[in-house]
Amino acid sequence: MKWIKWILELVIGVGLLVWAVKLVLTTEPTRVASKKRDTSPPVVVVKPVEQMTFEETLICLGTVAARESVEITAQVTEKIIALHFDHGQQVKKDDLLVELQSEQEKTAVTIATLAIEENEREERRLDELVKADAVPRKELEDRRTRLAMARAEKAKAEADCADRRIVAPFSGIVGLRMVSLGDLVIPGTKITTLDDLEQVYVDYPVPEKYTGKLKEGMPFKALNNAYPEVEFPGVIRMVDPRVNVQTRSAQVRGIIDNKELRLRPGMLMTVRLNMGTDERPSVPEEALTSLGEKHFVFVYQPEQKKVARTEVTIGRRAKGRAEILSGVTAPALVVTEGVSKIADGMSVKVSP
Repeated sequence: MKWIKWILELVIGVGLLVWAVKLVLTTEPTRVASKKRDTSPPVVVVKPVEQMTFEETLICLGTVAARESVEITAQVTEKIIALHFDHGQQVKKDDLLVELQSEQEKTAVTIATLAIEENEREERRLDELVKADAVPRKELEDRRTRLAMARAEKAKAEADCADRRIVAPFSGIVGLRMVSLGDLVIPGTKITTLDDLEQVYVDYPVPEKYTGKLKEGMPFKALNNAYPEVEFPGVIRMVDPRVNVQTRSAQVRGIIDNKELRLRPGMLMTVRLNMGTDERPSVPEEALTSLGEKHFVFVYQPEQKKVARTEVTIGRRAKGRAEILSGVTAPALVVTEGVSKIADGMSVKVSP
């Protein structure tokens, strides 16, 4: 029995030895190959920092206002006897909108006219008599005073009649009619609104640092959500000479042609102003890596064949490139492919 036990132990020992040898033979090539891969530098693609032309576009939010806008109100206390407009109607300057009762004022005009005619006749008669020394000059002067008073009475009566004829002060579109036929109005009663919309203003604030670049006649483009596919061209009409001390911005007024009457007062506009172009260093956007709010690029150093992680400050972006405000300058080489495989100070191989 002892020899059987001894044979079993020998077989088990030989089996364990064979397994250990196989294990070493199979893992050693893999470990050596892995060691070789770890020591080979990663392959990257580099591109130079290049100068690029960037357009500086200023975006502001503005509000549409009518070029001319007024509330049509009554000037006297009287009853409406005729309405000559309706909601949203286009009217011309001096078109009659509302008539108020004016019989007494018309009568006063007639009486004043008759008084003028009578006093003019008397003035001519007395003038002849004065020349003939038939009457004293004082009677002629009194008659001329009466004539002047009659003319003043007529002018007042005509003004009273005019106050009872409400006309459009300029051409435009009337708003909602706020009164009805037969209403009694008093001074200040709102009848309607009138807006000239063939051209409209767009008022928008601009940060004070840009005010030196703004000039009258400078073009801009405006967008509105009601017409997302339409760009409304306009020009700057004026720049407010004062800067708001709370917002540190100046109010700018632009003007836009609105012949089709698509823009209405109160609409919100997105205004785009081209502030010019300048040449700035730039890198491809894929060269950038971020850590929080900081941005970095890997700069390739040809002499050492290594990369150095460099913090950069970026500005505008356009056409797949980012403006570099600080950190690197042309003609430095930055890694654009293989960024995820490298670290600061690592040796790399540049792909041809």
